[in-house]
Amino acid sequence: MQNNPTDQAIIAKSRSISPIWFLPCIAALLGIWILFQNITHKNEQVTIHFKRADSIIVDKTKVRYKGVIVGTVKKVELDEVDGVNVIAEIESHAVFLLKKKSQFWLVSPKASLTSISGLDTLFSGSYINLLPGEGESENEFNATNEQPINIPENALLLTLRSKSAASINVGTPIFYKKIQVGEVARVRIDKSGQFINIQIFIESKYSHLVKQQSRFWNISGLNANLSRAGIDFKLDSLTALIAGGITFNSPAASSPPEADKQYQLFDNIHDSEQGLSILLKLKDTHNLPNRAGILFKGHGIGRIDKIRYDSNSQLFLAEATINPAFSEMMTENAQFWIEKTALSFSKIENLGNIITGDYISFTHSQHYQQEVPQSEFVLAQHKDSHNEYTTVTLTADNADGLTEGAPVTYKGLSIGKISTLQLSKDSQHIKVLLNIQNQFAYLITPQSKFHLSSGLDFKASLTGLELSSKPIQHIIQGGITLYNSQRVLKKQVFEKQASASNTFNTPFYLYSSKETAKLGKNAFASPLNVSLLSKELPSVSVGSPVYYHKLQVGEVSALALHDSSLMQTSLKINPQFKHLISDNTVFWNISGIKVDASLSGININTDSLLAIAAGGIALELSSKATGNKVSTGQYRLFDSFQQATNPPKQLTLTYDDAYDLKTGNQVKLQGLVVGKVNQLKLSKHNKVIVTLDIEPQYFNKIAKQGSRFWIVRSNISLSGTKNLDTLISGVFINVSPGKGNAMTTFKGETNEPLLAQHKTGLPITLLANNAGSTDVSSPVYHRQIQIGEVIDKRLNNNASGVEIVINIYPQYAHLIRTNSVFWPASGFNLDIGITGAALKSTSLSSLLKGGINMSTPDDQKLQPASNAFSRFKLQIEIEDEWLQWEMKIPNGN
Repeated sequence: MQNNPTDQAIIAKSRSISPIWFLPCIAALLGIWILFQNITHKNEQVTIHFKRADSIIVDKTKVRYKGVIVGTVKKVELDEVDGVNVIAEIESHAVFLLKKKSQFWLVSPKASLTSISGLDTLFSGSYINLLPGEGESENEFNATNEQPINIPENALLLTLRSKSAASINVGTPIFYKKIQVGEVARVRIDKSGQFINIQIFIESKYSHLVKQQSRFWNISGLNANLSRAGIDFKLDSLTALIAGGITFNSPAASSPPEADKQYQLFDNIHDSEQGLSILLKLKDTHNLPNRAGILFKGHGIGRIDKIRYDSNSQLFLAEATINPAFSEMMTENAQFWIEKTALSFSKIENLGNIITGDYISFTHSQHYQQEVPQSEFVLAQHKDSHNEYTTVTLTADNADGLTEGAPVTYKGLSIGKISTLQLSKDSQHIKVLLNIQNQFAYLITPQSKFHLSSGLDFKASLTGLELSSKPIQHIIQGGITLYNSQRVLKKQVFEKQASASNTFNTPFYLYSSKETAKLGKNAFASPLNVSLLSKELPSVSVGSPVYYHKLQVGEVSALALHDSSLMQTSLKINPQFKHLISDNTVFWNISGIKVDASLSGININTDSLLAIAAGGIALELSSKATGNKVSTGQYRLFDSFQQATNPPKQLTLTYDDAYDLKTGNQVKLQGLVVGKVNQLKLSKHNKVIVTLDIEPQYFNKIAKQGSRFWIVRSNISLSGTKNLDTLISGVFINVSPGKGNAMTTFKGETNEPLLAQHKTGLPITLLANNAGSTDVSSPVYHRQIQIGEVIDKRLNNNASGVEIVINIYPQYAHLIRTNSVFWPASGFNLDIGITGAALKSTSLSSLLKGGINMSTPDDQKLQPASNAFSRFKLQIEIEDEWLQWEMKIPNGN
């Protein structure tokens, strides 16, 4: 019996916890985490009380802090008493901002005269802004009407004291040199009720600008001041005009401000100035206004602050402030006096004071540096002129037109007055004593001249009537004028020429007029007589002026017939100008108007209105004064300045015909006018003789053998136009200078020479059966680029064909090779066959203007460059392969 083994079961141990239970555990932990997050990051609701809920929308209006959204409005409800309550939900991360002194305000678009803000809300809508404060946590707040002032950290806090707020409000900017450095934080009335305390802050980065001696003043609005100088408007800036403002300055050497330092706020910059206080005593105020200015040489140096009456001294006391820059001049001998209005026949002064009131003038002592400083002065009614003048003595023939007190002027400026008129010791002359202000004493030199300056100057002569007047004071009193022929520098002339008694020792003479004063010592010398001869009498008369460089140096004294049958013009040259007359002096007529009319235009030549009316003669010293005298020794009178100083030189041309040439036609060299046609006449052999006037500076270049002259006229054809300007200005003669010996007679040409010397290039001769449409100036092309032009065409020697001469421009001369091919570029070729017709034309330009094409074969080795006047055949038929050639021809090979 066979025993079979029996399978035995394996018993496995069962697991205690199934993996399926991990899923609820994880869910439980996640729920605990979510619960923890909700508890720790729970948003908090706050209630904000507003007076109005304009533009606040539930679930849309946000709460922001520094531009970051920290909450949202969830509910808006009416308050039981007044206004509305806005319930907002603040995100958990911003709950720490909710303190007792935190502030909320509504930000919405706002535009006013003073500011523009909240423009970003035009797109995003209004929002509530948050400014965190200090204290315990809080969830109920009252919103502020305006954005609160946020005083920066470490800002400098100051208090200004003023009698009135004067447009100063919270937020008013504080400026330093027109840069904003702070703001007004608070405006309050002090306990006494007499002053306004203005608390300001200065940003920390600008706090060093405030010093112990700093001064603050108001720059709000517009300041207007009416004074003798007019109405003065002062506006610091448009911002200050609208929103107000405060500014300040600080002495550089001042120390930092002390703790709890209070500053006074001045009304304006003038009140803030630190100046020297002085006291002026006067018997009566008359027209002297309060805050009257104090002037030194016309410059304001101070003002009257207050005028009061002192019963003890029975004087008015004027308290004044002087600019510190002038404080050292306030010494014992300083003078103050009132400048009053003076209106009379002999004196007109300070008319502006009628409106603005009188003002005070000041002058310092000459030695104020050595004198004792002083703060009290007597205000005089008039200026004490002692020691302020220098005495000058004049000698005059009589006292006509002179009165004591009459002014002495220099270039219209009053520099003194006539002090005394008295007879000389010999009773033959009048001694005139002048008081010249010390500040103008330097103008008096040994070369100075004095002349009468009556109020009305009347002159009548052949040149016309001349009437001039001066101020009314001169008309009534007369006066004396100082004249210096040379420039006078400001220097210590007084110490050199004046004695210790402020009196000039140099004697001076009083002349009757400025003209005689200019003559100086020669005022009574005899003039120089000069005779001029001419074929015709010039358009002058006795008394007509004689000029040297527009300066009158004499006049015409007589007109007569000379023994030589020439016309004689006699001149009188003033004594001081005698040196202008020498062997090199030339004279010419400048009378009337000279008109030169031609096809090139009208040339009108005049010297001056006086010369037109009365005639005149001019003179000049010339280094080329050849022929300026006639055989008898008298001077020659030329017709013009050109003839007198630089007469043109003449050339002669011979033509078969005049060819539209006229007198006055221009002669040109390379576009520059070098002369003109002077005369055309017919010779005995019926040739036209053309005389040219060539300017001297070009004559030697042109008057040489080999020079070519040809007529340039307009040309209009299908191939183009040339020289159209000659239709208006007329034809002209062009010249190409030669290089031979000097020569003055030439044969003129009607057309431009084949290759004028001013042209350069490579001339080539083309041989053809006929000229076709090719004409002079027709272009020569290479690849449709113009490289030259046709300069001539003619029959060959036996008239069996034509020769066309072309000129290749220098920069393209290397393109012409010994195997180059030329063919007409003008017109078109029409080839008609069984298969159709072929029309060939280069371009519209060549169709109209004609021309010649060229190219060089590219299937051969590059041949040598062609020589001048090489001869080529002009091909008639165009082959297509010519247009495809692309031979590379480097420049220089």
